[in-house]
Amino acid sequence: MISLIEKLYNKKVEINLVELRSIHLNSDVFSSAVALKLRDRKNKAVRVLRKAILQMVRIPDLHTLITFDDNIEAMNKNNIINTIKQQVVSGVRFEASGRLTRRLTAMRAVFKYRYAGSLKNIRSSFNNKSSTMLRGYAKSNVQYTLINSKTRNGTFGLKGWVSSH
Repeated sequence: MISLIEKLYNKKVEINLVELRSIHLNSDVFSSAVALKLRDRKNKAVRVLRKAILQMVRIPDLHTLITFDDNIEAMNKNNIINTIKQQVVSGVRFEASGRLTRRLTAMRAVFKYRYAGSLKNIRSSFNNKSSTMLRGYAKSNVQYTLINSKTRNGTFGLKGWVSSH
């Protein structure tokens, strides 16, 4: 497969495979799955967003996410591996806007959103530590995805945020 892609692009190709336990741990994969469901005219936009968030994502109780133990010497390798990012999702938010009507006429664009949990950085806010920002405005614990897709009525956009802990 790599040789076919190298011949197609006339460049050296390297493929990195990443194993995910579930699709909701990565914002890009999760948002593309929701956008694929929104393309089907039979599905209602609000129902797709609600089912994606409430049935696929299990957000644990806030008290289980908070850890006050900062003793690095007491941690062993197994605990460090268990506390790496993308293990637990603490919040999800989806915004869908565009021609999402079920009728075949190009009606006015609609805006629907659903969220569960919080996008706040729980480790920094409850341990009284400053949160690191990426590029000055992007939070380090939030993955953001913007997907544009087409239907028979027109185009729509889907924005997805996944906050991992």
